Amino acid sequence: MIRVLLVGGGTAGHVEPALAVGKWLTEQRTDVECEFLGTAEGLESQLVAQSGFTLRTIRKAALPRRFTLSTLTWPFEFLLSLLGALTVVRSADVVVGFGGYVSAPAYLAAKLLRTPIIVHEANAMPGWANRLGARFTRYVDIAFAGARNYGPEWQRAELVGMPIRSTIAEVSILSASARTEIKTKLAALWDLDMSKPIIFIFGGSLGARSINSAVAEFVTTPEAGAFTIIHSVGKNNPLPEGGRNYRPLAYVENMAEIYAVANLIISRSGAVSCAEIESVGVPAILVPLPVGNGEQEANAQDLLASGQATVISNTQFTSSWLAGNILATMERAKNFDRTLTSNPHAGAVATIGKQVLSVANQSSVK
Repeated sequence: MIRVLLVGGGTAGHVEPALAVGKWLTEQRTDVECEFLGTAEGLESQLVAQSGFTLRTIRKAALPRRFTLSTLTWPFEFLLSLLGALTVVRSADVVVGFGGYVSAPAYLAAKLLRTPIIVHEANAMPGWANRLGARFTRYVDIAFAGARNYGPEWQRAELVGMPIRSTIAEVSILSASARTEIKTKLAALWDLDMSKPIIFIFGGSLGARSINSAVAEFVTTPEAGAFTIIHSVGKNNPLPEGGRNYRPLAYVENMAEIYAVANLIISRSGAVSCAEIESVGVPAILVPLPVGNGEQEANAQDLLASGQATVISNTQFTSSWLAGNILATMERAKNFDRTLTSNPHAGAVATIGKQVLSVANQSSVK
């Protein structure tokens, strides 16, 4: 039996790629056992259970971004996380890390136990946990070429793309008739006018309040009447009233279907979102989240350079900006060919999965 420990936590960008790889591994081989290492507080506590994998949890030890009282206690918190990780990693043939705070103790535990490590970095700007892990292994995979700008460990990284759901990876090759069938289905499901250009708006798994606020004002303007808007507001945010041209949703279960009919996407530029948007080939307006180390701004650069995306700052993205720019943006979008000659993320799951099996097999025979 090959035992694979998938590690990642906190955000969907760290969890969903890991789950995609785990699903591929267990579908390909009956002799592979996958477990997930995370924390009880992160998004993984919901997503892993829904996917049917076992979640092993350790103490969360978030590295303080500035000096506070928690900075003094962090070394002790990290030590407790490391002790928990050592217990879990001990039975693994390979540790596959996807970032987030939980990955750092897992990488260190694997180094101490001489367990092979594979690192996948979803963002164009590597996080500190993956920067640590990359020092312990020669197996470093990246989703965006821009990650190669962050040191020698990253210059030799393999560009494999982002492991995304197969249903989304296949959207770019859907026929016109298949897209029409989906439009008809959604029109009946949500009582929407699907004859107008469709704008799909989302802010990540939890929504984005600043985007929601701008959209709430925009849908009342005359300019909004030219479009049909599908808007994922986030589970924890109030659900606005909808209409024939505006459908607010707390959460989107059928992302692939909406991607397939969208003429324009408005979203944050998280790693998974950017990879999915690039994969489906739909033009986008990206509004990077103005926190962290600037990774969302970096994630958007490939889509900006290719002409697929317009990038606007969080402070500039307002109802008045949308009303003044949406028609011109839609006109530019018409010139973007959504049928891609190649999908940079289509083979990522299989590439990483095969690498995991190869490394694990070498480990298990030692």
